[in-house]
Amino acid sequence: MTPVVGGSPLVVDSLGIAVAELPLQQLLLGAMILLSIGTLLLVSRSTARLTDPLTDRFIGGVPWGTLVVVSLLLAVYYGVQGGLDDPNDPVVLPFRAWSYFDPVGMLMAGFSHANFSHLTGNVIGTLAFGSVAEYWWGHYVDRRTETSWERLWTDPRVRAVLIFPVATILVGIGGTLVSIGPIIGFSTVVFAFAGFGLVRYPIQTVIASVGQGVLGRLFDALRMPQQVAAAEASYSTPWFANIAIQGHLVGLLLGVLLGLAVLRLRNESPPPALHVWTGLLLFAVSRALWAVYWFRGNETYVLYRALGLALVFALVAILTVSIVAPNRPLVPNWAVPDPKTVTESVGSTTGREVGLLLVLSVTAAVVGPAVPVNLTIADDAALPGEPIEIEGYEITYAENVPNGQLSVIPAAIGGETTQLNTSGVIVRNTDRHIWSTDTSTGELAAEGESTVRIGGIGWAETVRVDRTGWQAVGGQTAYQVALSHDNESRTVFASGSATAEPVVAGHRLSINATESTFLIAIEPVETTRNATDTNETQNATGESEPTNDSDTGNPIVLNVSNESTTVDSASIPAPNESVMVGQIRFVNRDDRLFAVHRGTVVRIAQKE
Repeated sequence: MTPVVGGSPLVVDSLGIAVAELPLQQLLLGAMILLSIGTLLLVSRSTARLTDPLTDRFIGGVPWGTLVVVSLLLAVYYGVQGGLDDPNDPVVLPFRAWSYFDPVGMLMAGFSHANFSHLTGNVIGTLAFGSVAEYWWGHYVDRRTETSWERLWTDPRVRAVLIFPVATILVGIGGTLVSIGPIIGFSTVVFAFAGFGLVRYPIQTVIASVGQGVLGRLFDALRMPQQVAAAEASYSTPWFANIAIQGHLVGLLLGVLLGLAVLRLRNESPPPALHVWTGLLLFAVSRALWAVYWFRGNETYVLYRALGLALVFALVAILTVSIVAPNRPLVPNWAVPDPKTVTESVGSTTGREVGLLLVLSVTAAVVGPAVPVNLTIADDAALPGEPIEIEGYEITYAENVPNGQLSVIPAAIGGETTQLNTSGVIVRNTDRHIWSTDTSTGELAAEGESTVRIGGIGWAETVRVDRTGWQAVGGQTAYQVALSHDNESRTVFASGSATAEPVVAGHRLSINATESTFLIAIEPVETTRNATDTNETQNATGESEPTNDSDTGNPIVLNVSNESTTVDSASIPAPNESVMVGQIRFVNRDDRLFAVHRGTVVRIAQKE
C-alpha cells in the first residue's frame, strides 16, 4: 500500500502538477527585483530623494511622451506591418526607404521594423534614451505666458503627449530623408535621443546606455527564462553588415544639433568638458559608430576598423568643442563689438561659433551622399527566369546579376564601386522603385527555404522559396529554385551540372539540374580502353549484391528493383529505384545516389 502524507495521492499529484505549471523562474526573478528595489528604498531612508527629481520634470513622474512614441511603434508593427499575423515575420519590403520617389517608404521606414528582435531593441532604446531626452525637455516651464500659443506651449499635458511625440515623428521622417537607404527602423531617432541627452547629461546618458542592456536582459529572461542551445552549422553575415552606421550617425548629429539649440535658447551652462568628452567617446565606441564598412557584392564585405576608430575620435573632439566652447572671440585683439565686414566677422569669431560650424560641416558631409542615393529608381530591364507577379511586384531568383538599385549610380572611391553584382531571391516593384535581394544565395543554400512577404498598407502576400539540390561527392551542388504562391509553383532557376570526383568505369559522373528534373550524365575520361572492359557487361539483373561503400568501407546491400533499363541519359531514379546509363547502374538509396559497376559501389551524390 502506498503511504499517504498530507492528503490523498490524487490531491498530492494535483498540487504537484499545479506547482510544475507555475512560472517559477519568472516569479523568482520578480521577487528578487522587488527585494533589490526595496533594499534601495530602505537604505535611501526617503523615497522623496528618489522621486522628487522625476516629479519635478514629469507629470506624475512618468515620461508620458516616450510612452506615446512607444505606442506608435507598436501600432505600426502590429497593425500596418501585419505583426499580429506573424510577430516574427512582418511585411518589411514596402516599408523600407527605397527612394525619394516612393513617399510611403520614406514616411514609414523610420517607424517600421524588420523583425520582433529589431522592434524590441528599439523600443527598449526609446525607453532608455527617450526618457533622458524628455527629462531635459521637461513637462513644466516656469515662465510668464501672454498669448494663447505660449499658454499651449507651456501646458504640461500638451508638452508631454503632443509636442514631444510630434517633434520625435519629425526627427524620424527627417532622419530617414537624409539617411542612405534602404533603411528601416527607429534607430535613427534612438540615436537622436542619445545625442540630445549627451549635450546636457552625458554621464546619465551613458548610464542609460548600460540600462538599455539591463532592460533587454530582463525582457529576455521574462519571455524565455530558460534556453537550450546546441552547436550547429548556420549561415550568417558579418555583424557589422547589419548595422546602418550612417543612419545612426545622422541621428546622433541631429540630436546634438537640437541639444545645442535648446542649450543656447535656455542659456544653460554646459556640463564639464571631461564629462562631455568621456560620455561621447564611451557612447560612440560602445554603439559601434566606428564600424565603417563597404559591400563589395555577392556577400563580400570589408571592415575599416582603424579608419573608423580614427573618425570616432575626431568626431568626439568636434562635438565636445561645439558643446563646451565659450562664447568668447578666439582672438580678442582682432574682435570688434559690432563687426561690419567679412574681415571683422572672421576676427570676432567665437569658439562656440567655430564648434557649431564644425558640427554643421560634419553633418553636411554625412547626409550629403544620401541625396543622390535616395534619388535612385529601380532598373526596369527584364528579370531572369519567369518571375511571379503580384500587384506590381515581381519575384524571381538569379545569380551574379547587377543590383538594380545601386548600379544606376556609377562611382568608384578608393578602389570600391557602387556597380555591384548580387545573387539570390530578387524582388522588384518599379512603381515603388523597389529592387531588393530579399534572400541571398548563401542564406537560401543554408536554410533550403525562405518566405518573401510583400504588400502595402492594408494588404500582404507571401511567396515561398524552395531550393532542391544534389551535392556531388568532392564537387559542387546542382540545384533548382522554385517559387510557390496561391497553389502555383514554378522553377525559376536551374544551376546546371555538378561533377563528382570519383571516376567509374573510365567515366566522370555529373548531376545536371534543369528546370524540370535532375539528370545523370556520364563523360568518358579516356579515349581508348581495353577491349575486354568494353565488351564486358554490367550485371543488370537487379539482384542484391553485397558491396562496399568506397567512402566508409561499410557493406551495402542495394535491394533495388530488377526492372532496370539501359538508356543514354536518365533522370535521377526515385528512392530505392535504379537506372542504367551506359554501362553504369545508378541507385537511389534514401536520397543517396550510388554508381554500381562490376560489383563496386561508389557514392557520387547526396540530396541536400
